[in-house]
Amino acid sequence: MTVGRRELLRAGAAAAAAAALSRPARLRAQGKGKVRLAYLQLGWAATEIIHKEDLLGKRGWQAEYSIVPGAPGPLLNQLASKNVDAIDMSFALAAKAFEDGVPLRVTGVATAVLGAIVARKDAGLAKVEDLKGRKIAAIVGTSTFFDIRALTLKGYGFDLQKDTQIITATAPPDMVTLLGKKDVDAIIAWQPITDSVVFRGEGVYLAKQIDLWRKATGRPTGFPVHVCYLVHHEFLQKNPAIARDLNDAQRDAVDIWYKRPARAIEIVQEVTKLPTDVIQVAHKETVRMLYGLPEEQVDTLIAQLKINKEFGFLKSDLWDSPDRIRREFFHRV
Repeated sequence: MTVGRRELLRAGAAAAAAAALSRPARLRAQGKGKVRLAYLQLGWAATEIIHKEDLLGKRGWQAEYSIVPGAPGPLLNQLASKNVDAIDMSFALAAKAFEDGVPLRVTGVATAVLGAIVARKDAGLAKVEDLKGRKIAAIVGTSTFFDIRALTLKGYGFDLQKDTQIITATAPPDMVTLLGKKDVDAIIAWQPITDSVVFRGEGVYLAKQIDLWRKATGRPTGFPVHVCYLVHHEFLQKNPAIARDLNDAQRDAVDIWYKRPARAIEIVQEVTKLPTDVIQVAHKETVRMLYGLPEEQVDTLIAQLKINKEFGFLKSDLWDSPDRIRREFFHRV
């Protein structure tokens, strides 16, 4: 072979390789098949980054992403009916759905607890005990309300649902409106809603969920989880690689969250449509973005399930058996 011909073949191979690498990840990396990942618009779990950076596509999946606005119930229904293969979801609601028969598995975690009690700035509330007898806006059916109620009962010895005046809201904006009109003294909500209220100067943090957890459980370390990843069991059985790849994608998303905050904030603003300055505050206030399912994290999750069972949110005897939880509820690579 002449030198000229060899050089021509090398140049052609290099050009082909460059062209392949320049194609969108979705076109060049479909070896593992199709996966449909749906997530809440205000899930606040870094799933937005997986979507916008196509971190599953870069791992060989033909990934389809969908953003679901509003409450978590419809998103869970999408997974149960197999309209999607994987979702992000409140950990407590995931456990409730599992005991109600939804064939799901927890494959990894996404973010630590996001809830807080925010007091109206001029309400005269200085500590959690001051809430007794006061008017509090909350969406009673959410896991955040239930968790904060259980932790307050365990840590402070009083029941938010019985010892305060709960004003039921239907959506986070309702709580913000009630606080702004001074119809309530405090709200029980989650990021980024809580941060937006504090940012505007209408409220102050009375207690964050992480602090209530530390007091109620006596656990000075570890992070209780607000959002986890769920995969439909049938899809997981046919596509076991998704568990590792979803965790690895979340790891890369968390890396962007902490090491490239400007890009993370840009993505979250694009998805949530919230003002950039509010997202900047919420980014700074976030307790911890998480990934994977290490043993230490599993121990904390089991403790969360025990509290949810103790205070009535969960009913199944499954939650009394750590071995069964590890075997039946979690899927670990």
